[in-house]
Amino acid sequence: MSQQPKVSIILLNWNNFADTKKCLESLRRIDYPNYRIIVVENGSEDDSLQQLERESGIELIRNQENLGFAGGNNSGIKFAMKEKFDYILLLNNDTEVDGQFLSFLVAEMQSNARTGIAGSKIYYWGSQRKIWSAGGGISRFLKRTFQYGENQIDQGQVDQRREVDFVSGCAMLIRREVVEKVGVLDPVYFMYYEDVDYCQRARQAGFNVVYVPQSVIWHKVSATSNRSFRDYYRMRNYIIFMRKNFNFSVLKIAFLALIISKERAARILARKIFKGDAESVVKRTVSLVKGYLDGIKFARLKK
Repeated sequence: MSQQPKVSIILLNWNNFADTKKCLESLRRIDYPNYRIIVVENGSEDDSLQQLERESGIELIRNQENLGFAGGNNSGIKFAMKEKFDYILLLNNDTEVDGQFLSFLVAEMQSNARTGIAGSKIYYWGSQRKIWSAGGGISRFLKRTFQYGENQIDQGQVDQRREVDFVSGCAMLIRREVVEKVGVLDPVYFMYYEDVDYCQRARQAGFNVVYVPQSVIWHKVSATSNRSFRDYYRMRNYIIFMRKNFNFSVLKIAFLALIISKERAARILARKIFKGDAESVVKRTVSLVKGYLDGIKFARLKK
């Protein structure tokens, strides 16, 4: 039996068995031997459950409803903790992985006891060198998130291991002790910012968050998903994230969020004019405003 640490790989599926299937195929070619794949079927409305029940070599968790990225992954994390896995890997189902990606992430954990979370270099799927994420940062004033190297062609500029503010939940290896100390993802987010929040909580608990450039995956970043849906959650969750993690008054949060909302509204308009975005400006703006108001409502209630 392998003496290497036992890793639980968690994939979350919602109405997207085709991508999950491709991800599973790539995982079965990795060189790391001691892992187990847990697929969380997150209340899909298509035939995903039936398709997944025919897959071999996976542990299948069946959620009765869509619990979002945070809640769905929590189902897998809780299962992995009961099964005494050493590390837990959250991996988007719309990714494909390099054969050595997990070996490099585990090596980082094994060689650095303070590393609590480690993340991969993420390329856009279909491109060998265009970067989607090389770890993430949080700006000093607005507390907005950004990803190092995003949309750049990789010429070695992000090839250094580094401690970062966060790594994307698209590929996030978590030390068991982190979960024991800070718990699971916060389901209040549903989707977006839950990974940033989790990394922030881990750092506050004394762990490092590390970007590992040798670990490589490819992400099928969606260009066609419902933009108004994203507008709502990104605005709402930006406010929730600030309220939870920084000692800001509600008034300051409202002011900073207003700056961000105006910028995003301008982007919505520009995208409609110059790129012919299919969704209406009114629909997206309404979603943005609703996200702002719901976020402020949370901020007022949160102690």
